[in-house]
Amino acid sequence: MLKFNQESGWSFENELRCFIIFKRLELVDFPRGMQSDLCHVLADSTTLSFSSVSAKVGNYKSEMGVNNPSHSSEATKYIVKSFGLMSLLELEALLTGYLIGKSENYA
Repeated sequence: MLKFNQESGWSFENELRCFIIFKRLELVDFPRGMQSDLCHVLADSTTLSFSSVSAKVGNYKSEMGVNNPSHSSEATKYIVKSFGLMSLLELEALLTGYLIGKSENYA
């Protein structure tokens, strides 16, 4: 699996949330301003900065062929390779399952 520096704020969950943002944008043909809005929402709910979240979504755009190539992390490449063909609905179900699985209340 992937390794993250805990102090960075990045995790599998946040990587997946950024990929879900990309999929939402892709579904509606990347409307102007929507990436910024969605990245602000994620940044506000995590320890990640807006610019870090927005850059990560940009990396997903590059990895999925929307933008020119960039210097994506191994985690970004892993997410695209493993889950790139999934729909938005499937990715949201994957995130939900992941969150349930890591929950302390899960029996």
